Amino acid sequence: MVRIDPPPPERSTDPLIYCLDEGSSLLRLYRPNPYGSSACGFRYEGPFSRFDHHVEGIRRGIHYSAMTFAGCIVEVFGDTGLIEPEGHQLGLLRTNRPIAVLDLRGPGAMRAGSVAALSATADRRLSQAWARFFYDACSMDGRPIEGLMYSNAHNSASALALFERAEGALTCEHSLALSSHVLRSRLLAIARDHAMSVVLAS
Repeated sequence: MVRIDPPPPERSTDPLIYCLDEGSSLLRLYRPNPYGSSACGFRYEGPFSRFDHHVEGIRRGIHYSAMTFAGCIVEVFGDTGLIEPEGHQLGLLRTNRPIAVLDLRGPGAMRAGSVAALSATADRRLSQAWARFFYDACSMDGRPIEGLMYSNAHNSASALALFERAEGALTCEHSLALSSHVLRSRLLAIARDHAMSVVLAS
Protein backbone atom coordinates (compact mmCIF):
# COMPACT_ATOMS: atom_id res chain seq x y z
CA MET A 1 0.00 0.00 0.00
CA VAL A 2 1.41 3.37 -1.04
CA ARG A 3 1.41 5.99 1.68
CA ILE A 4 -0.51 9.13 0.76
CA ASP A 5 0.44 12.00 3.02
CA PRO A 6 -1.92 14.94 3.53
CA PRO A 7 -1.05 18.32 2.05
CA PRO A 8 1.01 20.42 1.99
CA PRO A 9 3.90 18.46 0.45
CA GLU A 10 7.15 18.30 2.37
CA ARG A 11 9.34 18.37 -0.75
CA SER A 12 9.80 20.85 -3.55
CA THR A 13 7.34 20.60 -6.41
CA ASP A 14 7.29 21.22 -10.14
CA PRO A 15 3.62 20.94 -11.15
CA LEU A 16 2.79 19.69 -14.62
CA ILE A 17 0.13 21.87 -16.25
CA TYR A 18 -1.97 20.57 -19.14
CA CYS A 19 -3.80 22.99 -21.38
CA LEU A 20 -7.05 21.91 -22.99
CA ASP A 21 -7.14 23.77 -26.29
CA GLU A 22 -10.18 25.65 -27.46
CA GLY A 23 -12.41 23.17 -29.26
CA SER A 24 -11.35 20.17 -27.15
CA SER A 25 -13.98 17.41 -26.84
CA LEU A 26 -15.23 16.19 -23.46
CA LEU A 27 -17.94 13.72 -22.51
CA ARG A 28 -20.17 13.86 -19.46
CA LEU A 29 -22.80 11.57 -18.00
CA TYR A 30 -25.42 13.33 -15.94
CA ARG A 31 -28.90 12.88 -14.52
CA PRO A 32 -31.36 15.76 -15.02
CA ASN A 33 -33.73 14.08 -12.54
CA PRO A 34 -33.82 13.93 -9.60
CA TYR A 35 -30.58 15.90 -9.24
CA GLY A 36 -31.23 18.71 -11.72
CA SER A 37 -27.76 18.33 -13.20
CA SER A 38 -26.93 19.48 -16.73
CA ALA A 39 -24.27 18.83 -19.33
CA CYS A 40 -22.28 22.00 -18.56
CA GLY A 41 -23.47 22.57 -14.99
CA PHE A 42 -21.27 22.79 -11.91
CA ARG A 43 -22.31 21.28 -8.58
CA TYR A 44 -22.03 23.75 -5.71
CA GLU A 45 -23.10 21.35 -2.97
CA GLY A 46 -20.42 19.27 -1.32
CA PRO A 47 -17.87 17.98 -0.78
CA PHE A 48 -18.99 14.50 -1.85
CA SER A 49 -16.80 13.13 -4.64
CA ARG A 50 -13.09 12.50 -5.11
CA PHE A 51 -11.75 15.93 -5.97
CA ASP A 52 -14.48 18.17 -4.58
CA HIS A 53 -12.72 21.30 -3.31
CA HIS A 54 -15.66 22.81 -1.45
CA VAL A 55 -15.13 24.90 1.66
CA GLU A 56 -17.94 25.81 4.03
CA GLY A 57 -19.02 29.40 3.60
CA ILE A 58 -17.27 29.80 0.23
CA ARG A 59 -19.05 29.28 -3.09
CA ARG A 60 -17.15 26.62 -5.02
CA GLY A 61 -18.41 24.41 -7.82
CA ILE A 62 -17.15 21.22 -9.47
CA HIS A 63 -17.78 19.57 -12.85
CA TYR A 64 -16.65 16.01 -13.63
CA SER A 65 -16.20 14.79 -17.20
CA ALA A 66 -14.00 12.44 -19.22
CA MET A 67 -12.11 12.25 -22.47
CA THR A 68 -13.71 8.98 -23.64
CA PHE A 69 -17.09 7.26 -23.50
CA ALA A 70 -15.60 4.28 -21.64
CA GLY A 71 -14.05 6.65 -19.11
CA CYS A 72 -17.49 8.16 -18.42
CA ILE A 73 -19.13 4.77 -18.04
CA VAL A 74 -16.63 3.27 -15.61
CA GLU A 75 -16.52 6.43 -13.49
CA VAL A 76 -20.29 6.34 -12.98
CA PHE A 77 -20.98 2.58 -12.91
CA GLY A 78 -17.62 1.00 -12.13
CA ASP A 79 -18.21 0.44 -8.42
CA THR A 80 -21.24 -1.80 -9.02
CA GLY A 81 -20.21 -3.18 -12.42
CA LEU A 82 -23.82 -2.70 -13.53
CA ILE A 83 -24.51 -0.14 -16.28
CA GLU A 84 -28.02 1.26 -15.82
CA PRO A 85 -28.64 3.70 -18.68
CA GLU A 86 -32.18 4.72 -17.79
CA GLY A 87 -32.35 8.33 -16.60
CA HIS A 88 -28.82 9.23 -17.67
CA GLN A 89 -27.85 11.62 -20.45
CA LEU A 90 -24.59 11.71 -22.39
CA GLY A 91 -23.40 15.19 -23.22
CA LEU A 92 -20.83 15.96 -25.93
CA LEU A 93 -19.04 19.10 -24.79
CA ARG A 94 -16.57 21.48 -26.42
CA THR A 95 -14.28 23.95 -24.74
CA ASN A 96 -14.87 27.47 -26.06
CA ARG A 97 -11.52 28.72 -24.76
CA PRO A 98 -8.29 27.15 -23.45
CA ILE A 99 -8.51 25.64 -19.94
CA ALA A 100 -5.38 25.08 -17.84
CA VAL A 101 -5.54 22.09 -15.48
CA LEU A 102 -3.08 20.39 -13.14
CA ASP A 103 -2.05 17.04 -14.64
CA LEU A 104 -1.99 14.27 -12.02
CA ARG A 105 -1.48 11.43 -14.51
CA GLY A 106 1.76 9.46 -14.68
CA PRO A 107 4.54 11.44 -12.96
CA GLY A 108 2.24 14.45 -12.61
CA ALA A 109 1.01 13.59 -9.12
CA MET A 110 4.55 13.30 -7.75
CA ARG A 111 5.56 16.52 -9.46
CA ALA A 112 2.64 18.17 -7.69
CA GLY A 113 3.77 16.81 -4.31
CA SER A 114 1.59 13.73 -3.90
CA VAL A 115 1.50 10.24 -5.50
CA ALA A 116 -0.49 8.66 -8.33
CA ALA A 117 -2.49 6.59 -5.83
CA LEU A 118 -4.27 9.80 -4.85
CA SER A 119 -6.58 9.35 -7.85
CA ALA A 120 -7.65 5.91 -6.63
CA THR A 121 -7.78 6.25 -2.86
CA ALA A 122 -11.05 5.44 -1.09
CA ASP A 123 -10.27 8.19 1.45
CA ARG A 124 -12.35 11.02 0.02
CA ARG A 125 -11.39 13.42 2.80
CA LEU A 126 -7.75 13.05 1.84
CA SER A 127 -8.25 13.52 -1.92
CA GLN A 128 -10.55 16.48 -1.24
CA ALA A 129 -7.91 18.07 0.98
CA TRP A 130 -5.41 17.77 -1.87
CA ALA A 131 -7.94 19.27 -4.30
CA ARG A 132 -8.29 22.30 -2.03
CA PHE A 133 -4.50 22.57 -1.79
CA PHE A 134 -4.07 22.35 -5.57
CA TYR A 135 -6.86 24.91 -6.05
CA ASP A 136 -5.02 27.43 -3.88
CA ALA A 137 -1.40 26.63 -4.73
CA CYS A 138 -1.10 25.81 -8.43
CA SER A 139 -1.03 28.23 -11.33
CA MET A 140 0.24 28.68 -14.87
CA ASP A 141 1.85 31.98 -15.86
CA GLY A 142 0.44 33.52 -12.71
CA ARG A 143 -3.14 32.39 -13.40
CA PRO A 144 -4.75 29.85 -11.03
CA ILE A 145 -5.48 26.41 -12.44
CA GLU A 146 -9.06 25.70 -13.46
CA GLY A 147 -9.20 22.01 -12.59
CA LEU A 148 -7.47 18.65 -12.42
CA MET A 149 -6.70 15.99 -15.02
CA TYR A 150 -6.34 12.52 -13.46
CA SER A 151 -6.44 8.80 -14.25
CA ASN A 152 -9.69 7.37 -12.96
CA ALA A 153 -9.60 4.58 -10.42
CA HIS A 154 -11.38 1.95 -12.53
CA ASN A 155 -9.58 1.73 -15.87
CA SER A 156 -7.03 4.58 -15.67
CA ALA A 157 -8.82 6.55 -18.39
CA SER A 158 -8.21 10.30 -18.32
CA ALA A 159 -10.84 12.21 -16.35
CA LEU A 160 -11.39 15.86 -15.47
CA ALA A 161 -12.51 17.66 -12.36
CA LEU A 162 -13.09 21.27 -13.40
CA PHE A 163 -13.36 24.04 -10.82
CA GLU A 164 -15.92 26.85 -11.04
CA ARG A 165 -13.14 28.97 -12.53
CA ALA A 166 -13.91 27.13 -15.78
CA GLU A 167 -17.64 27.87 -15.65
CA GLY A 168 -18.69 29.35 -18.97
CA ALA A 169 -15.81 27.66 -20.82
CA LEU A 170 -17.94 24.67 -21.87
CA THR A 171 -20.55 24.36 -24.59
CA CYS A 172 -22.86 21.37 -25.02
CA GLU A 173 -22.96 20.46 -28.71
CA HIS A 174 -25.25 17.48 -28.33
CA SER A 175 -27.02 15.49 -25.63
CA LEU A 176 -28.37 11.98 -26.00
CA ALA A 177 -30.19 9.60 -23.68
CA LEU A 178 -27.77 6.89 -22.56
CA SER A 179 -30.57 4.38 -23.18
CA SER A 180 -30.74 5.38 -26.86
CA HIS A 181 -30.43 2.55 -29.37
CA VAL A 182 -27.73 4.63 -31.07
CA LEU A 183 -25.42 3.94 -28.12
CA ARG A 184 -26.40 0.34 -27.41
CA SER A 185 -23.63 -1.42 -29.35
CA ARG A 186 -20.97 0.84 -27.82
CA LEU A 187 -22.36 0.27 -24.33
CA LEU A 188 -22.29 -3.47 -24.84
CA ALA A 189 -18.70 -3.29 -26.11
CA ILE A 190 -17.59 -1.25 -23.09
CA ALA A 191 -19.37 -3.68 -20.77
CA ARG A 192 -17.62 -6.63 -22.42
CA ASP A 193 -14.20 -4.96 -22.26
CA HIS A 194 -14.59 -4.16 -18.56
CA ALA A 195 -16.42 -7.28 -17.33
CA MET A 196 -19.56 -5.25 -16.64
CA SER A 197 -23.26 -5.84 -17.36
CA VAL A 198 -25.84 -3.60 -19.02
CA VAL A 199 -29.46 -3.31 -17.89
CA LEU A 200 -31.37 -3.05 -21.18
CA ALA A 201 -34.88 -1.64 -21.33
CA SER A 202 -37.45 -4.08 -22.62
